[in-house]
Amino acid sequence: MHISHTPDYLLSSLQKTLIADLLQICFPQYPTSRSHFRQIPHLRILAHDNSGTLLGHIAVEHRMIHNAGQVLRIFGLADVCIHPDYQNKGLGTKLLNFLESLAREAQIEALLLIAPEPEFYLKNDFLAVENDIKWLFLQGDQTLGVLNRKVGGLMVKMLGDKVWRSGQLDLLGHIF
Repeated sequence: MHISHTPDYLLSSLQKTLIADLLQICFPQYPTSRSHFRQIPHLRILAHDNSGTLLGHIAVEHRMIHNAGQVLRIFGLADVCIHPDYQNKGLGTKLLNFLESLAREAQIEALLLIAPEPEFYLKNDFLAVENDIKWLFLQGDQTLGVLNRKVGGLMVKMLGDKVWRSGQLDLLGHIF
């Protein structure tokens, strides 16, 4: 197995198709034939077997956020998925460890995601947090405004010396 990271703009057409196919398998409600949901992520963490089959994927947003009076440089995780035939075999943890190592090298201060089922992330040292979140609301291919409310499943893993704060979380952009 091989885990790598690739900026989205460098993905080949074949890689985008493989990502879209995996996302459709893991998330049947996902838009058909699309390798992204709302916005194109900055980079992808990809796991392939020796034959080149795509086994796992994480879309990563790189941005600044405002967390209750402090600015944090984060990686926002989206579309975390493992092919069903390879789930519960440690591959998801390997992908997260790879991403965390990359983040630490880049001096990223936190990993952030929204997980409807948080158990896997809790086992990987993420914390469940509750903040009022402010974000740019995108629906389809349109901006509909700014939302400000709590969202269930907010998870964070702090990587530096800063501590996650309760209070207002401004994503300074769309939700990932």
